[in-house]
Amino acid sequence: MSFTDEVKNEVARQDFGAECCRVVELAALVKNNGSLRIDNQQLALNLKSKNAAVARRIYRLLQEQFDFFTHIIVRKKMYLDKKNYYIIRVPPQPGVREVLIECGLITDEYQLNHQIKEELIANKCCTRSYLRGVFLAVGSVSNPDSEYHLEVTVSSEKYAIQLQKLCMKFKIDLKRRQKNGGYLLYLKKADDIIKVMNLIGSDWAVLQFENARVYKEVRNRVNRIVNCETANLNKTVVAAQRHLEDIELIDSLQGLDKLPTSLQEIAELRRKNPYSSLKELGELLEPTLSKSGVNHRLRRIKKIADKLKGK
Repeated sequence: MSFTDEVKNEVARQDFGAECCRVVELAALVKNNGSLRIDNQQLALNLKSKNAAVARRIYRLLQEQFDFFTHIIVRKKMYLDKKNYYIIRVPPQPGVREVLIECGLITDEYQLNHQIKEELIANKCCTRSYLRGVFLAVGSVSNPDSEYHLEVTVSSEKYAIQLQKLCMKFKIDLKRRQKNGGYLLYLKKADDIIKVMNLIGSDWAVLQFENARVYKEVRNRVNRIVNCETANLNKTVVAAQRHLEDIELIDSLQGLDKLPTSLQEIAELRRKNPYSSLKELGELLEPTLSKSGVNHRLRRIKKIADKLKGK
């Protein structure tokens, strides 16, 4: 089962809430998953869903809220994806037209309305319900272990802009772009996706995103530390190689015994400890010497080696 299905299964099992919220959620579901039919010069309604839990929720909404005679048909997809999909049919009966008008899907003159009826989203609870309906209908969210990505696909640009404005009420910056003749609305920030999961009521998804975010932050921190340590080790090795080259040059051209005692001491110590850091070299001396003191002696050796190279 996909991550999206897990989220939708949880959300679809929630209570419907107040009566106003039920109408709003149904409006979002019908708007994005519904299609109108004319049977015997009367309005009928079809809704489709790929998720069984969502199909049951739509069925219950139609039954409990509007007492419609409704039935579900199960179909199997063809070709590669042979999963079931569900058709919820509302045949012609009294009240269908009134419900569609109340949901803001058609006008009194039977014209389709491509925008959200403002009265439906006047309250924040209803706005949450509408967004929940949109996600159940056409939303998807990736597993946070792989990537942060939530998207919704709609057909109308005006409708897409309205959904963006709805999300801005909750300080969620929903991005928009055209895709295959429709409009893709998406989020790629974990904080924004967590806000949406909270709004639609998926506590399980919120927990998964929080866990994934903590894990990724710890992993990234460890990687940064390891990379930093590796870089420092590389610097130490390169610097030590230069020191040894200078020491070997001096030894071959004039001998280390010509150096001052302090420089002889650090030169021999570097030869014996080619992979030690400056701090570690200083701790091996008697008495011990600071890192800057060791560096000062090695710089003096380099100057002598540079003079010999010039000669």
